[in-house]
Amino acid sequence: VVSTQSTGSSGINAEYGKQWYQRRVREAVVSTQSTGISIFTVIMSRLAVVFTLLVVMGSCGFVNRGPPEKSASTNRSLKEQKALEKKAIEIAENNIYCTIDDFECTKVNLKRCRKSHNIKGLKQYCFALRGHSNLLGELEDIFTGNEKTRTKRRLEQLEVGYTGSSTFNEAGSCSIGGGTITTFDGYSHTLTGGPCTYVLALDRTVSKLVVYGTFSSHKGGKFANRLINVALYMGRDTLVLGQGYDINYQGLGYDTPAVINDNLVVWRHEQYIYAEAKEINARIRWDPIGQLRVSVGAEYLNETLGLCGLFNNDAATEHNSIRHNYGSVEMTSNDFATEWALSGCYHEDVGRLADRMRNCDTYMYTRLCSVTHAAPDLISCIRDEKLAMRYQEECVQNLCLCDDLDSCMYSETLRISNDCFDRLGVKIDNGNLRSYLNEDFIQRVIPQNYAEVPTSSEEIGNLKNYGQPYEHQDFIPAGSCYVYGHSYVHTFDSKSYRTGAHGCTYPLSLKEGIQHYAIYGTFAAEQASGTLAASLIYVSLFDLKNRIRVQLGQGLEVNYEGQAVILPYHREFVSIWYDSTLHHVYVYDHDLGLELRWDGEASLKITVDARYKGATKGLCGTFNADSSDEINLLKETVVMPSSYQIMVQAWELPTCSHKSSDYNPVDFCMPSLDDYSACKLALTNVKFSFCVTDLPPIHFIERCEQDLCRCSDDDGCKCDVVSAYAQMCQDVIHSELNWRSEDFCPRNLCLFGQNGCLHKCTAPGICSCDDGFELAGDGKSCLVIII
Repeated sequence: VVSTQSTGSSGINAEYGKQWYQRRVREAVVSTQSTGISIFTVIMSRLAVVFTLLVVMGSCGFVNRGPPEKSASTNRSLKEQKALEKKAIEIAENNIYCTIDDFECTKVNLKRCRKSHNIKGLKQYCFALRGHSNLLGELEDIFTGNEKTRTKRRLEQLEVGYTGSSTFNEAGSCSIGGGTITTFDGYSHTLTGGPCTYVLALDRTVSKLVVYGTFSSHKGGKFANRLINVALYMGRDTLVLGQGYDINYQGLGYDTPAVINDNLVVWRHEQYIYAEAKEINARIRWDPIGQLRVSVGAEYLNETLGLCGLFNNDAATEHNSIRHNYGSVEMTSNDFATEWALSGCYHEDVGRLADRMRNCDTYMYTRLCSVTHAAPDLISCIRDEKLAMRYQEECVQNLCLCDDLDSCMYSETLRISNDCFDRLGVKIDNGNLRSYLNEDFIQRVIPQNYAEVPTSSEEIGNLKNYGQPYEHQDFIPAGSCYVYGHSYVHTFDSKSYRTGAHGCTYPLSLKEGIQHYAIYGTFAAEQASGTLAASLIYVSLFDLKNRIRVQLGQGLEVNYEGQAVILPYHREFVSIWYDSTLHHVYVYDHDLGLELRWDGEASLKITVDARYKGATKGLCGTFNADSSDEINLLKETVVMPSSYQIMVQAWELPTCSHKSSDYNPVDFCMPSLDDYSACKLALTNVKFSFCVTDLPPIHFIERCEQDLCRCSDDDGCKCDVVSAYAQMCQDVIHSELNWRSEDFCPRNLCLFGQNGCLHKCTAPGICSCDDGFELAGDGKSCLVIII
């Protein structure tokens, strides 16, 4: 049987063995009924049990790997014998020793080892893990606070600037920060287990690489969100890395850098400790504040288990355990975590975990995560909006399970900082991140103690009474286009580009075939020669269906059908009103299903409902959920424009009188370092920290510095972009930002009813008087000077 199984017929022989044994059992039962229990029956039953176990073990790939266990005494009663026979049949039918296919715990006690469903059982039965006893004892001391104090010693001195073996080639990496683990295959999950020691990475032979992580919680919480120590089994070496750059090799304390032996090298570079095992081709990077990176070579493909995943290029099957060592799509994240926890830890049950997540104030935590991601220099790491949203989702999960929000927010900044270092090579000082979170503005918005806050739904409506019509609450936006700065367009399909607009009028958006509506924007250059950038100064809406024209100018200049009107102003199909808090003018055409929002200076938002999907043209694009085909013309041609700037000039109205030769190319200007610094300082102001995740400012910084390079009024051009960023942020987070101040982009209130000044108004809204008058006590009117 053993010989046949080794040639590949294990399944056939297992089935044959089961049938043979069942037949022998039936024969034994018949014999027992007629003659009593014979010695032959007992012997055959024993042989059948041994035979069946050999077949099952052979089908699992364990033939000839160890001696079978000795059989028990044959002096059993009839009742005991029947129980044994029943158990043997269950073994053959259910194949219970094959629940861990191909898991190679290859030393001793194979059956018990393979029967283990978690790391606790492996540690008890598997010889390879018995060698970890000192290491696990060390972890137990760390976890219970009984860690020993050691005198550090230095071994062989390494050269200054040592950065590891040049022969190490990373094929995959797993990173751990706070409670978030990103696996070798790029799958991210959040630990939902309790404070405990977990198996992060484990090779299938349990003889090369095993990485344990000891997690605690903040303020005595019930969830693991703080990595405090890392224990490594690397080939024949064991190493524990702790907080405060504590290094423990085989129970002894060491300093860095050091060549510990011909396999293991440990060194320190900046705030990181590195450990590299040459023989097993693995490297660890540890930041004692609680950030870990595990790097392995190509030989670990399909050879890992643990919370760092299977390293099989399939992120969909990362949940694994000893029982499910090739992944399980049915295993929950919570089961995934607790399966790899060592014994003796408390984990909240699934019901309590669900209650915690359900009662989490996700809106507040989303805003706090945005504040976190707005830390200095992190903006250069979050250029991609999809990556920013992934960071935000992971951050919200962590904060929901955290009992010290300030500490967990700091862990989040460190996690992204380390990821930025790995992706872009940009290193951010940990002290700068901590100093940023210590700012009074941020500390005031962080709840100091965790409290479960029931979520509530907001009622539809709740409109502030600025004069908007009742019908406006029924408007359901489907897409928005923004026009701002000098002169940028953010299309309905989220494509942003510089138009290179001249001092001219262009169709911003119209329904295909010039039906229903057309919206035009009139731009003006800063100088008459047109050599500098142009910005939006007038907006015209044509309701072609109802034959209505509305024009919006600077400030509160509103014209309806050729007549100046005072707001609010309502007609059958169109309503116009003014939000005096944000200084926005709104035009709502409820018959056409569109809305304009104009800030009275240079920023416009066009919002339309779902009827216009795939049916728009103009500078705002085609609204078809495809940002790659935003270049369009009124009539399609065989050869379409090759750039947005060429397209924009093709949309110019024929009444434009400018000279194209007066305009420099759109990319002619090279911003200076001063331009970049001014824009970065403005757009990373702490007041915008709530915006960073939803709306990364890095692209707005680039647009701002381009504008400053072109503009003669640097402050005005900078504030136009900053204002547009603030408006778009408010739209995303659905919350008002009080971001302006007297010394930071003050609004020019002179555009809005002269700010109430009855004589003169000087930007940003200072009232003054003509000669012979003095300002009255109300600060608005003037009195004749009488001496």
